[in-house]
Amino acid sequence: MIDSKCAGGDEVRMKLGVGLAAVVMLFVFSAPAQGQVAWESPILVSPSTPAGWGVYLVDPHPGSGIGVLSTFRGSDGPGVGYRVGLGEDRSGSLAVSGGVDISGMFLRQSPDFPLDVIWVSGLGVSIGDRALISAPFGVSLGRALETDGVWFNPYVAPRVVLDASFGSGSDLQLGVAVDLGIDVSFEPGWAIRFGGTLGDRSALAIGMSFRVF
Repeated sequence: MIDSKCAGGDEVRMKLGVGLAAVVMLFVFSAPAQGQVAWESPILVSPSTPAGWGVYLVDPHPGSGIGVLSTFRGSDGPGVGYRVGLGEDRSGSLAVSGGVDISGMFLRQSPDFPLDVIWVSGLGVSIGDRALISAPFGVSLGRALETDGVWFNPYVAPRVVLDASFGSGSDLQLGVAVDLGIDVSFEPGWAIRFGGTLGDRSALAIGMSFRVF
């Protein structure tokens, strides 16, 4: 008889193997980075994203200038999140962005694998010198921890992004990005949040989220 624990471990490894293979293929076939502001970078979505209203300072292209971002989530992640932002693209043009992210549980932490894994998608637009519509598809892996009254929530979020740009000519590109992030909270009602994006788009964000309900 096959041990159920071993079978469960094999299933976890199979899912992770498929996911890693997909990420490798996406890196191989990815397109060059966009110069416009990407609405979903940093994505700031983890398996334990705190609910509430968030306010952040954002550098859409590190070194190009500081922007602002506001987010709202009606419940702790996974779930639905909304955002609107303002920042400069690489040409120095001001861009307004907004979008909706959607996520759901894919794999819960277990003795075989210590992290929660969620799928992440969404749709949004950035309008500046050109218009950029982006749809991300990926996963986010992380696990919330608490020690001595301090809550930590580190995560990593690889994804592929389909970009459609419009303006002086239209363009359709496929890119890959990976987010590294961490949330820290000393009190239940608020959290300090940091996120950074690497890959075909780069961005940094730091701010706070407040539970307003």
